[in-house]
Amino acid sequence: MDGRVWRTYLDMLQYEIHGPTVILVDNFDAHVTQESSESIARDLFSVLEPLPPNCTSVCQPLDVGVMGPFKKLLRTLWLEVTPVVTAGEKRLAMIKRSIKAWDRISADAIKKSFVKAIPPPEIVLV
Repeated sequence: MDGRVWRTYLDMLQYEIHGPTVILVDNFDAHVTQESSESIARDLFSVLEPLPPNCTSVCQPLDVGVMGPFKKLLRTLWLEVTPVVTAGEKRLAMIKRSIKAWDRISADAIKKSFVKAIPPPEIVLV
């Protein structure tokens, strides 16, 4: 994502915000600019608040535990495929790759991605 994509996202987001809002973002450069902060305040009547650095695994556990491995599998599968020519073939190949990669993500991996964000309760024996 770059500044242009971020601006497009904010343009679409304005229709989903009803009243003053705090918009939480990661520390990606395009998100935490003075321009973004001013634009959000002016256009969305909201406040931009970046999350603390290095907290993705706690704040966005699926991003680390599921989406990271999923994207890695997509790249690996992409290197294994025969090149396609038409736009329709490319879309179909991407859909099939996504399904194949998702099938390789186990339910256990999804559950484990939440352990750091939501630690299991301690068992107290009385």
